[in-house]
Amino acid sequence: MEELEKIVEAVMFALGREITINELADTLGEDSTNIEKAIEKIKERYTENDGVVLVKVKDAYQLVTNKKFYPQVNKFVENTKRQNLSTSALETLSIIAYNPKITKSEIESIRGVNSDFAVNRLLECGLVEEVARLNLPGRPAAYSVTNEFLKSCGIDDVTKLPKFEEIRIKDEQLLVTDFEDNNN
Repeated sequence: MEELEKIVEAVMFALGREITINELADTLGEDSTNIEKAIEKIKERYTENDGVVLVKVKDAYQLVTNKKFYPQVNKFVENTKRQNLSTSALETLSIIAYNPKITKSEIESIRGVNSDFAVNRLLECGLVEEVARLNLPGRPAAYSVTNEFLKSCGIDDVTKLPKFEEIRIKDEQLLVTDFEDNNN
């Protein structure tokens, strides 16, 4: 079991993306129960004070940098710095986050303007993804947020996003009340 734990940890580290228990079990030829036990042991070893933490996003796991150390790590990876998202992209991202499997035309109906650029920018950044092609004329794409978006919000599911009642705007700044407390 100790050997399997080390293998699972090494795979997660090398992969650099989230991976499911079934993917690990199938690839390693192991029983999923043993994989779950190995992941539990790995979880026990990584604490909130470690430089790397094991996170669960939906039904997958990933080793990631502890948020506490982002400023220091960022000094070494500044060349991969992402550009800030425009207001229209943030607006579009919010609409997609709160309306999974939404089409561009539905987004445009809500926003009142063309959203091609914003959706394409979010796809580029890996924050949204095409999740389906609807059985409608033109077979429009349906979009949802990605696991990358969930990780950046520190949540494992869109149901944990703040409710509209918890959000208020003051001096053109978005304030989320009670959201941080609910997710700690």
